Amino acid sequence: MVRTFRTRLIISFTALAALVLVVSFGAVWLATSQQSERTLERELEVSERVFNELMDVRAQQLQQTAEVLTTDFGFREAIASKDQNTIISALVNHGERIGTDLMVLQSPVGEEIAGTHAMSWQPQSLGSQRVSAQLMLVEESIFQVVSVPVMAPDLIAWATLGFEVDDEFATLMRQLTHADITFINDSSRVIYATSLPAQARQKIASEATELPTLFASLNLATHSSALADLPIAASEDSSMLLVFSADRQEAASEFRTLQQQYLIIALAILVVAVLLAVFTARMISSPVAQLTRSAKRLGQGDYSSPITLTRNDEFGALGHAFEQMRQGISAREQQIVYQLEHDILTGLPNRNSLQQELASRLKKQQRGHVVLVNIARFREVNDRFGQLVGDELLHAVAERLRDNCGSHWWLSRLAGDEFVLLSHKQSETSLKNLLTQLQAALSQPFWLAETSYLLEFHAGYLAFPNVGDDADSLLRRAQICARFAKQQKQFAVVYQQGMDEQHLRRIQIVQALPSAVRENRLQLHFQPKLRCTDGAVIGVEALLRWRDDALGVVRPDEFIPLAEQTGEINRLTRWVCMAAFDQLQLWHEQGRQLSVAINLSAVDLQWDELVAFLTEGAQQRGIPCHLVTLEVTESAVMLDPEQAIMRLQELRDSGFKIALDDYGTGYASLGQLKRLPVDELKLDRAFIQDIVHSDVDMAIVRSTLALAHQLGLATVAEGIEEQAAWHLLRDLQCDTMQGFFFSRPLAAPQFEQWVVDYQANEQIVQKENQ
Repeated sequence: MVRTFRTRLIISFTALAALVLVVSFGAVWLATSQQSERTLERELEVSERVFNELMDVRAQQLQQTAEVLTTDFGFREAIASKDQNTIISALVNHGERIGTDLMVLQSPVGEEIAGTHAMSWQPQSLGSQRVSAQLMLVEESIFQVVSVPVMAPDLIAWATLGFEVDDEFATLMRQLTHADITFINDSSRVIYATSLPAQARQKIASEATELPTLFASLNLATHSSALADLPIAASEDSSMLLVFSADRQEAASEFRTLQQQYLIIALAILVVAVLLAVFTARMISSPVAQLTRSAKRLGQGDYSSPITLTRNDEFGALGHAFEQMRQGISAREQQIVYQLEHDILTGLPNRNSLQQELASRLKKQQRGHVVLVNIARFREVNDRFGQLVGDELLHAVAERLRDNCGSHWWLSRLAGDEFVLLSHKQSETSLKNLLTQLQAALSQPFWLAETSYLLEFHAGYLAFPNVGDDADSLLRRAQICARFAKQQKQFAVVYQQGMDEQHLRRIQIVQALPSAVRENRLQLHFQPKLRCTDGAVIGVEALLRWRDDALGVVRPDEFIPLAEQTGEINRLTRWVCMAAFDQLQLWHEQGRQLSVAINLSAVDLQWDELVAFLTEGAQQRGIPCHLVTLEVTESAVMLDPEQAIMRLQELRDSGFKIALDDYGTGYASLGQLKRLPVDELKLDRAFIQDIVHSDVDMAIVRSTLALAHQLGLATVAEGIEEQAAWHLLRDLQCDTMQGFFFSRPLAAPQFEQWVVDYQANEQIVQKENQ
């Protein structure tokens, strides 16, 4: 198979030239062949006309000769005196003198007086006029005859003279007409005279094939006429033919010579076309091959060699375009390599560069430290202030880190809100000094467009290669340390043995949580909510609990944050709501008129189907919506205040009660509180636990309760752990309370038993007081 462009080009050019030449040669061959036939046909027609003219000339000569005889006085006297011997002698002498083959003398009534052949021709029927020379069949031979009257002074006789038309005559005519002449009877195939060779004559006479086909088999072109149709013949037999023929091969010899010459010219042109195609292909393929080699170098990543194609044609322009492309690709590759190794926003080395740098140092067995700095809740900053402000803050953080880490530290950006510093042979003292300096620098506000932003940072650090021999392990452990620092509300935490196990437990929790929800391996516990005035049980708070066979007891503060991070929280919320509704329906059927409080997360408030889901679930179980309180924390509301307010309003419009949980520990301002569609405030346990002993907590709780009452909001105090706190809250007119003083969260059967025991004890206390 032809693969090279040059060869295909040569073949294409050659094939095209050959096709043109073949077509033109075929056209020339067809035209010359047709012209040869037409020319041959015209020549035969000309030969016939020449033959007729020659026969006329010969007839005139024969006429004149006959008139010489008939005007001879002695000949007329012999006829008049009927001197037979003299007549015969005169005819013989005259015939020998002019070379005639037939001489006949007839009386005016057609009786033969003397003659060489017996004739049926009767010229006396024509009167006394001369009869022109004609061809006629006499005794199986064809003669050209002429009859003239013998006058003395009246008509006394007819003299007929004739020349035989034989092969010799036909050969003579062939020389004059340039065509073979054949006199033949088509029916009997008797050939009277012909100029054809003996072999052809024998074949024509012996075969019964039609004459045109027979002559064609001899490669002869023919033009035939019936003697009966010719003016020079006296025959009435239509089978008597005069055939003019010519050799096709001989007649077409000049045309064949022309065809051969054209063929030679065509071959010469084809050779020239091939040479021209080779030259053109070389002219085209040479720069193409050069550009191909250059393209291969570019494909292999070699951009160092310039592409020089010194031509002024299109290939030169293409070469110039290739050179510009090489320069452009080289520049873009450098830019791509830079972008591959650097963070576009901050200009710092990125994760790829960090892993390569750390792997290189580990391979060289260098010692150093890895410090990972994380911006706390940076996603909230992006959501609250916008992506543009977030990008500018990241750039400002990178600049501040660069200014404070010094030349001994290698700074990079690991992820959106994480930066990593690498040291080389730095002491623990230098590390501590760096962390102190970074903490002081990063605690200062960041100013953008005359607006200050205060960010919170956490760091994790470790030494290598002591706690890891690969880059991924070191970075993962540094991230674990940063998360521990966030949980412990510290700036920096060093890696210690065991942190990996806690991280592994978090991974196991994330993996096991979806199956626990699907398989109903979760459980609801209920903590009673009591009326502050008389201690009556009026409702419960549904709290989720999880005991796993492999993980053991998993605390809510372990799996709830993970569920929010992985998106599993919506599934958990749906399960908790349906389980709580089912239990509340059962209690109502048992006659326990209780309400239930369910906690919602910030992610739940982003769920568009939340309102429809809760409303449909309550209606299916016949639960009035006002007996369901949905608790949201201040931090959940402040994640996206507008969305949260809209969703809470929809829930409230549907009949559900809304409670603001952990009030006082979040970020909600009084302005936001005024906008929030809530029905009750739930005071955090941090203000309730020491209310009896802390005047500050007392002041905060008193003012909060007064504010809530002024706003028309119900109040709930959680974390009641002693009776004095209950009585104090009752005096402050708190509405509802809950806490360990009354009961811990219990499973449904234990809760039902607790209610029975609690009510029994209340009755005993009331009797004793009476």
